[in-house]
Amino acid sequence: MKLFHKKRFQLLRGTRLSKYLTYAFGEILLVIIGILIALGINNWNNNRQLTKINNELSQKVIKQMDRDIQKALAFQNDLDTIQNIYLKVLDRDYDQSKVKMNSMVSTLLFDVYDLPLDQTVINLIDNATLDNSEQSKQLTAISSMYKLYAKNINDIEKIIYEKLTSNLSEIEKTQDWYVELITDYKCKNDCIRYLGSDTFKSQIASLRFLYVNLYGDLANGFKNDLKAYKLRLEEL
Repeated sequence: MKLFHKKRFQLLRGTRLSKYLTYAFGEILLVIIGILIALGINNWNNNRQLTKINNELSQKVIKQMDRDIQKALAFQNDLDTIQNIYLKVLDRDYDQSKVKMNSMVSTLLFDVYDLPLDQTVINLIDNATLDNSEQSKQLTAISSMYKLYAKNINDIEKIIYEKLTSNLSEIEKTQDWYVELITDYKCKNDCIRYLGSDTFKSQIASLRFLYVNLYGDLANGFKNDLKAYKLRLEEL
């Protein structure tokens, strides 16, 4: 038995050992190559799927940006109406076709016009898995742009709301006709005279500055940025 083991060892030390090692090394190399090929195919497939997902995401974002551009345009039309009502009260030139007398009191005292900006685009992008492409970088930049405008719009709306509330509170404290106005929605002679007073004009001048200058510029900048970012995303 010992003689048999000794003979096998001698054979392995010779040519057969060399052939065996070559064969074993070849098999190991083939296994490694197979694993690398499998990993490469898997990565390629994952990247292809991720690219497809990002392309679909981009299309959804572009459609929502189109809707938000239309919202911004509609808000600018509303703002133009407010502007003309304010100019009338301030005894400045205004477009009569854009001023409806039956809605003036409500606009001056109660109505808050805002730019409806939801979180759709932000949620779409922030909840997605992005790759390292230029397309994904643009999507990330779009999300950041939306967040910045959302904060600024929220801030200016809060200031405008507080200003309107303050104006109404001043009327409540100083004007006897306030009860009739707030209860029956009627603005009679005393109310009309107040709306033409220097005190009220000062309040409207401040509101006009907040709405037209600050909010208006913000809405216009948002619309223009939407168009620019949307065009860039479409190109990618």
